[in-house]
Amino acid sequence: MNRASGGTKRSKSCRALMFFGVLLFILSMPLLSFALAVPIANCLPLSAPTGNVRTVSTEAALQAAFDGIQSGDTIFISQGTYRLTRSLNLDGVTGVVIRGVTGNRDDVVLAGPGMNDPSMSFGFWLRAAENITFSDFTLTDISEHAFILNAGTEAPTIRNVRMVDVGDQFIKANPDGSGGGVDNGIVECSAMEYTTIAPDWYTNGVDVHTGKGWIIRNNLFKNIRGPIGQAAGPAILMWNRSQDSVSEGNLFLNCERGIAYGLDSKIHDHQNGIIRNNFFYRSASESGDVAIFVTSSPGTKVLNNTLIMSGTFQNAIEYRFNNTINVEIVNNLTDAAIQGRDGASAEVFNNLINAQNSWFLNPALGDLHLLPAVAAAIDQALPRTEITRDYDGESRPTGASPDIGADEVSVSDISEPSAPRGLSVE
Repeated sequence: MNRASGGTKRSKSCRALMFFGVLLFILSMPLLSFALAVPIANCLPLSAPTGNVRTVSTEAALQAAFDGIQSGDTIFISQGTYRLTRSLNLDGVTGVVIRGVTGNRDDVVLAGPGMNDPSMSFGFWLRAAENITFSDFTLTDISEHAFILNAGTEAPTIRNVRMVDVGDQFIKANPDGSGGGVDNGIVECSAMEYTTIAPDWYTNGVDVHTGKGWIIRNNLFKNIRGPIGQAAGPAILMWNRSQDSVSEGNLFLNCERGIAYGLDSKIHDHQNGIIRNNFFYRSASESGDVAIFVTSSPGTKVLNNTLIMSGTFQNAIEYRFNNTINVEIVNNLTDAAIQGRDGASAEVFNNLINAQNSWFLNPALGDLHLLPAVAAAIDQALPRTEITRDYDGESRPTGASPDIGADEVSVSDISEPSAPRGLSVE
């Protein structure tokens, strides 16, 4: 079924009803602001803990629990705000879980002295720590890194963690000095954001050196940007001989740059990997650079992303340097060009580069779900084995063919109006 044909009147009615639904929802809470959240269905809660479980309710007890932690322990952090007096360190342990007790990350806040206060550089400092899970809390006001992952650390998971106002990289995975790094990390269902902007240009959301097999999915990156004249780094930066990275289902809201696989001209600064089903929106009042940057990254696939630049930069996707080969850039929905530079080569086809803000539910909030009358994008994508679901985790296709971009319009979007999707109160 071609959902765009023969249904103009119904689509216009649906669109009008959705508009008034959103308007009424906002007017009913005039003192609150909204930010798009990752779909709840993609963020399942952790299972019940096994092994030794400790529950802490003061900062002193939290520090003591870390000082005496053993492999396999779970630390539950009770609801409240904890003013950290020093970094929380994990060294030489495996299978540890650190989580907020309620499952709501806003209920547990770990606060440092401030992102401009150098007295505490890190929130969590990991060395030779394997299979560590962090979940269900907020971490804020750290001067360098919310999480620093050093040599010997493997397979960390950071999920449902909100990180706010961190002076440098929010998550930093360092090389080990012997050609390796931190492998198989997962960052999911989390938020990395500045209240306004970073203190200087030296910031990223996730910065991974020499890492293999990372998955970064269903996260919010907001206001990752530097002061005027100091362009911040990419919100996701996988480089220095990293490989096989997956970035999917993320929202980038008013960031100066989105995703970079590789950063300079060294051979295989990144290799292989996939960038799919991401939303990127930047308002016309903000400055910035390219949304997706594939640099010295052979074998990378850039598929079904929705990227709205609002005239702030001429290109939405760039691929660069002559060792960037075997790259595929397919089914992306943008309002800016896709450009090769410095001898890079790629298969670039079936992208739509004239997107309009009127095609989406609420671009200013980063809500780039397609409205059901956008015939230029709906049912117009080429099927790909790597793309079986969309930004929301919903199956593709729902019509005769998949839709171009990160969102697959569903039958319910056409048959009846629904409440606004993806809005959370903050």
